[in-house]
Amino acid sequence: MTSLNNLSTSDVNRLTNGRKRKINMTDWKNVKNKTLRNSGKEYISQSNKLVPAKTPPTVDQVCDQNSCPWQGCATMTLARKLVLFDEFYKLTYDEQSAFLYKCIKVNAPMRRRPGKTDATSRRFCSFKYYIDDLQVCKNTLLNTFCITRRRVMTLQDKIKLGIMTPRDNRGKHLNRPHAIDAPVRDLIRQHINSLPRQPSHYSRIVTDNLQCLSSDLNLCKLYRSFKNKYPDLNVSKRIYRNIFRSDFKLRFGYPRSDTCKQCDFFYNKLVAADTEEDRKKIEIDSKLHHSKAEQSYDALKKDTDIGKLNNSIIVLCVDLQQVLFCPTLTHSNMFYQRQLSNYNLAIHNVGNNEVSMHLWYECIAKRGSLEIASCILNYIENNYDILSHGEERKLIIWSDRCVGQNNNWRTLNMYSYLIFCKYFTEINQKFLSTGHSFLPCDRDFALIEKQKKTTKVLVPSQWKYVIANARLEKPFRIIEMSQNDFKDFSAIEQDITKKNLKITQAMWLKLTADAPKYVNIRESHNTLRPWTLHQIRQNNFKDNTLSIKDLPPAYESPVALTKEKKKDLLDMCKYIPQQYSDFYKSLPG
Repeated sequence: MTSLNNLSTSDVNRLTNGRKRKINMTDWKNVKNKTLRNSGKEYISQSNKLVPAKTPPTVDQVCDQNSCPWQGCATMTLARKLVLFDEFYKLTYDEQSAFLYKCIKVNAPMRRRPGKTDATSRRFCSFKYYIDDLQVCKNTLLNTFCITRRRVMTLQDKIKLGIMTPRDNRGKHLNRPHAIDAPVRDLIRQHINSLPRQPSHYSRIVTDNLQCLSSDLNLCKLYRSFKNKYPDLNVSKRIYRNIFRSDFKLRFGYPRSDTCKQCDFFYNKLVAADTEEDRKKIEIDSKLHHSKAEQSYDALKKDTDIGKLNNSIIVLCVDLQQVLFCPTLTHSNMFYQRQLSNYNLAIHNVGNNEVSMHLWYECIAKRGSLEIASCILNYIENNYDILSHGEERKLIIWSDRCVGQNNNWRTLNMYSYLIFCKYFTEINQKFLSTGHSFLPCDRDFALIEKQKKTTKVLVPSQWKYVIANARLEKPFRIIEMSQNDFKDFSAIEQDITKKNLKITQAMWLKLTADAPKYVNIRESHNTLRPWTLHQIRQNNFKDNTLSIKDLPPAYESPVALTKEKKKDLLDMCKYIPQQYSDFYKSLPG
């Protein structure tokens, strides 16, 4: 499933915004050099020359001690100058200018040259300079902060103009002869808005009101369409792309796979709505539906944080990948022939980000609730020991609400069995909303899907190499399931009391060692909602549970292929090497 994230906003932005990087001006070379220059550090100029760093003051007084009338110059020590110098260059350029503004005081001229009056003199003000409220000469000000006379003159000119807050307006003029006019930008927006779109059915929080365009479109096609409609406008593809990415939340490709039927229902009703009143009512129902999905994602995120912080709470995500087929041949006949199905169940521990992939193919076992429960049982047995007296360990397991695999009595019975076997003191089984079930496993599957595009797989045993190479950092752990690993749970299901309990309506199931014959149920992830307690085992039930090793295997012989599939596989053998074709010839069917 290639979709948006769950869970983390950064992961979702990466998936939805495409491969184009966002503009990050702080990484530009000239911006970095400008920052270094304003900080008083050495930098590379536009002419590619190394400009040395600003030199801190080296003496107490730079002006003539006998001729300088200002007391501040004499009392200013070198140590104080160095402190001021360091603090000054920790500021931004505008903050430095504001600081210097406070150091400059404007006054009316005390006297003028002979023959000059207020009307004829060009000087209408004079300036005094202060540091720490002590008047100093201009040379002391320049030396303390290692600035030029030109910078002080620029600030003086702004003071004369009555500018209260100095801003660095260099390069911020409006003389842009090649700028795109606002009406042209509006035409681009109108063109993009004219495209039919469909809202994403995933959580509004993680997709930020993302909408989907047809998968038949792309930016090149949109730009060509715009140029055909407005051939006289001088608009580059870069401008069109920037407006598309900055002003709109759009992606290409309708969410056709793994969509939510309720979201599709709301969308079709919204399109067909005739009145604004009907439209608002549908939007309210849609928001309520999405809020339930968001509640599930919020609960998953909280559990993820708990799993990372607390080693005694195990948080697992379980999901079955879409079927992997082999042999992966490329000739056209492959589209009309049946291939061998391979199954991969991922168990993702969000606490340590370790992933176990459980592999088998259709002649070993099927892919129902028995197989899913057996894989989870195998994982628990191989990764955790039975608890000692007084020891506690909790399990939180997340999955989608597929009734045939996860949300059923067999899986619940297996979790109850783990409680009786003393692997955990508490087990919580939680489900995401149907259609809104993006799990960390889906990111793992996306890596596998990417890897398999460049790999040819001829027999099932080669899938483990594809999966192992899909993630280089913390590679996936591969468990090849044998037929004996799939257990028959009928021996421990005889005492289950189902009554009228519909567990398929539950969003949260909890089993505890304190009350192992009962299950607590919630129909939402709202922790303020009360639990509903249901008895699932008889009062006379005795804890004589079989150990995992004593559970009988579910299959006594390999699962036979259909005659049609066996015929197609044998027909493919002439296109693959002999050592691989022998495998297909040996399959039952």
